[in-house]
Amino acid sequence: MPLTTHLSQPRRGETSSPHAGKSFWLADYGAYNASASLRGAKTCDVLVVGGGIAGLSTAWHLAKDSSTRVILIESEIIGFGASGRAAGWIMPQFGMDQLKIRARYGFERSQAALTYGLEAVSYTGQIISDHGIKSDYRRPGLMRVAFDDSWINDLAALYKNYDDLGLKGLHWSEGQELHQQYNGNTNFKAAIVDPNLGLLNPCKQVRGLKALAESVGVSIFENSPAVHIDHSGGHISVATPAGCVATEKIVLATNAFTHLLQGPLGAELKRVQAPVRALAAVTEPLSQNQWQSIGWNRGNAIESSLDLFHYLSPTADGRILFFFIYFGGHPKHGSMDGIHNYRGSQVSLDHVKRIFPALAGIRLAEHWGGHMSATRDLVPHLTHIGDERVIYIGGCWGHGLALSHLHGKTAAHLLLGKQSSLTDFWFINRKPVKWPRYPIDAIGKQLAWAHLRRQTSARLKKTIFDSRSAMEAQKTHA
Repeated sequence: MPLTTHLSQPRRGETSSPHAGKSFWLADYGAYNASASLRGAKTCDVLVVGGGIAGLSTAWHLAKDSSTRVILIESEIIGFGASGRAAGWIMPQFGMDQLKIRARYGFERSQAALTYGLEAVSYTGQIISDHGIKSDYRRPGLMRVAFDDSWINDLAALYKNYDDLGLKGLHWSEGQELHQQYNGNTNFKAAIVDPNLGLLNPCKQVRGLKALAESVGVSIFENSPAVHIDHSGGHISVATPAGCVATEKIVLATNAFTHLLQGPLGAELKRVQAPVRALAAVTEPLSQNQWQSIGWNRGNAIESSLDLFHYLSPTADGRILFFFIYFGGHPKHGSMDGIHNYRGSQVSLDHVKRIFPALAGIRLAEHWGGHMSATRDLVPHLTHIGDERVIYIGGCWGHGLALSHLHGKTAAHLLLGKQSSLTDFWFINRKPVKWPRYPIDAIGKQLAWAHLRRQTSARLKKTIFDSRSAMEAQKTHA
């Protein structure tokens, strides 16, 4: 069973309505007292908009490393966005896909991106250890798996790419060696065993960062959306429903919500990223006998070599968490609604059962969804916008938990005018490539997503995930 005795147990029952229904993590956290909303006129040196990992990390680094007066505003509550709905994977993945990054930007930049990602993983673990954040953090690694013989070549290409880039600790596993790790399960055809991944509870983590930021003097206001941003004068002016802030500099750590920003600055940033729906679900807790029956003893995450499905990891209380992007996609007109998909969760649960036949009786406990931030140039954005008074952070393609911790340190260096190894990375202060204008943009995204779904559906055929193949297999073993 992939549990260690020091992990905290969930606090079910108490919830922070109405946000508890937004994710398992938010419901599991229990009662939460949000900070007061911003009222009246405030002034500061740096205003951070967005209370996710990136925003809180930036605010914390600024306040602890200088005398900068920092205010942070969050439109809902801390943990409302991706930081409270993500899978909780602390991984070095950079941008959309490491193979695509190398194909587009070349070997040297791809290697530098991986270096930044690895530093982000290490730094996140260091923050947790040094400051005692109780977010159920552990580092069991990741296993990237081919669940069909026809998927092995793609997995081998990824392995070669990581080997070329010098990623240490990787191991290729197949055949009996691999099957023995999962009690003889032959559905595991081949795998890349990667130690460079940690797991945590993202809601506990982001609220732990909130406490860190407040401990060094950051003023945090929740339920305080930035309804208008004007950076045309000497000071930047930001209005909220019940107040306003005059600031020298501003950090927009708004990720997938960036297109919703209002005012001249919002208009300038409207097309730098696009939200993509990602969906998730979690099972009821498995018994110790169930864990033993499948042999998943290391507590590692599992990701298949198939796009849009099969992102699995055990939770601290013994559930299986899984993400499935196939039933997500680009929302029409940038809408942030419609993030629950019961059918998709049931299909994905069925996939889990097919990977692990011994779990045929497991049931779904909760399902939810959120949005990741997609960029046209495939890489994250951490850059000045217009002039050095404005910094924008976003576009991590769903791989931002580790990166966002380090982004906060990098952004603080930029704001303080400090040149460092972090500010010298090639993607820092790089002008974002914008998505096309509507309606070309909307049509293109829907067509691209439909094509990706067709490709994924085709690759599922004649595998264990194909209903017809599963029925034939049952007849064979009858």
